[in-house]
Amino acid sequence: MRIIIIICIAFLFNACTAAKAVIAMNKSTEHFMMLEQDNRIFYENGAKKNALNIANRLNNTISTVEKKQYRKFTKPIAIYVCNTVKSFTSYCVIKHASGCVLNERLFLSPKNFQPNQDVLTHELSHLHIEQQLGMYKWHSDYPAWFQEGLATYISQGQGAKKATIEDAKKEIYLGNHFSPNLTGSLLSPKTAYSFGLKTNMFYRQSAMFVQFMHDLDEQKFKILLLSIEDGKNFEQVFLTTYGITLNKIWQQFIKQYHSKI
Repeated sequence: MRIIIIICIAFLFNACTAAKAVIAMNKSTEHFMMLEQDNRIFYENGAKKNALNIANRLNNTISTVEKKQYRKFTKPIAIYVCNTVKSFTSYCVIKHASGCVLNERLFLSPKNFQPNQDVLTHELSHLHIEQQLGMYKWHSDYPAWFQEGLATYISQGQGAKKATIEDAKKEIYLGNHFSPNLTGSLLSPKTAYSFGLKTNMFYRQSAMFVQFMHDLDEQKFKILLLSIEDGKNFEQVFLTTYGITLNKIWQQFIKQYHSKI
């Protein structure tokens, strides 16, 4: 189990930070205080105001994720609101992020409460599926573009605010876009930098493609997503559900941006 965790963390962050991430996964959250108004939310000293902010909209956000991902959360939800970026980084390693899900624990940075930084719905989307599949399987078996595209689509652009839809259309037209792969990878995942993109652009383009898949046939998309949540092979279930290869649907998607913008 320890080897699996280390490999998984190396995938998520970088081999050189794997040790820090393993420590983060096992770091105690006992000092977080439970919010009296909502026992699903825990906060550090000084972060109560932000915790209340989450409490005021958590039920609606959960409902949104469950409706769009076609299934209830399968385990209790626990959200940890950090008071400093330093504390957040000690749990999530990546200091520039506004939130993260690591080993079925959702942490929010103070950055999440700055204008245009909210990622609660985005991170709950990740948590929803990670609860069902586990962190290891979710990241090793399913491509990063689908993970981030789904979360960004479900959250209406959270995580991609610095790259608008119009920005993404122009980049696709210019040929600056990702190419959808069919599997995840622990040691060499294909993420934004694999395609020469910035993170926000990768998230935005991925979300647009996920939405295209949804709008093409919502019932097929529902079957696809529920099958993924059941842990079925992405490539096989995609071909069975849509009756066409992922690449052919991708070509349909980018074709619409080949005309002059």
